[in-house]
Amino acid sequence: MRPYPQADELLGPVRRVQMPRAPRLYAPASNVHVVARCNNREFYFTTAEDFAVLLAHLRELVRTYKLTLYAYTLMANHFHLLVKAPTRDALGHPLRWVLTETAKAFHKARGRRGHFWERRYRAVLVEDELYALAALRHLDRNPVRAGLVDDPPAYPWSSCAAYALGTPNPLITFHPSYLGLSPYPAVGQRHYRTLLAPSPDPTADARDPR
Repeated sequence: MRPYPQADELLGPVRRVQMPRAPRLYAPASNVHVVARCNNREFYFTTAEDFAVLLAHLRELVRTYKLTLYAYTLMANHFHLLVKAPTRDALGHPLRWVLTETAKAFHKARGRRGHFWERRYRAVLVEDELYALAALRHLDRNPVRAGLVDDPPAYPWSSCAAYALGTPNPLITFHPSYLGLSPYPAVGQRHYRTLLAPSPDPTADARDPR
């Protein structure tokens, strides 16, 4: 009896194993950081009109599904949302709606077909107040990391100006972690601008907002 197989016995056809998808996050009434990317990371959002279409669908998302939107950052090939999941329904329902409807709108406007969004959205549970502030900072510094602006509130397609400058934005609800910075709006804005400053810690601006 041979203790080991011979080499030629190991050269048969290789069977491909389909890995199952990880189960979708289901955390009613929890805070979730959502990221959705365009297919192949193509730059599909290139004009003010493109971003206006995205914002219009976010308004409808909030209105129709009673979703709490705490913050958003819209980039040329992806977007970030910080949301509170519905109390009863799965978060996937409203997010699938917004991805489907925005894809339809852009396909119709440009006469194109095929995949618009890349695979599924990414959803990360925001587990505590400290992580929530880190997530807000991560969203708002995204345009700085991309070299689009030097000062986060200057980017027009995010909710940063509402948090950092008090600019009215009826689309969002201030996150409780931000409100906890100070009971006085002007002081809270000042604290948040300090939080947005560049950090000497090289991990502070990493892709993982924690």
